[in-house]
Amino acid sequence: SSITIASINGQVSLFWPSNPEADLAGYNIYRSEDENAPAEKWVKLNTRLHTPTTFRDERVQVGKKYCYQLTAVDTANNESARSETVSET
Repeated sequence: SSITIASINGQVSLFWPSNPEADLAGYNIYRSEDENAPAEKWVKLNTRLHTPTTFRDERVQVGKKYCYQLTAVDTANNESARSETVSET
């Protein structure tokens, strides 16, 4: 689904609609500085599954471009395909 992204005061915020699956356990948030980097080069920002449908990245540098992708994870630990890539400078 559509991800909204915004930056202000050295923070990047992501917002997305809730996944409707009944067995949703949470989300993974991935970041890269290169939107064309292979999946294994993206850094997962959360250490455990993220359950809100918003995320604030405070580890950014002003003026630098960051790209993000999300996945949904179910209660059996199956991870969805990655979302569209969104970016913000």
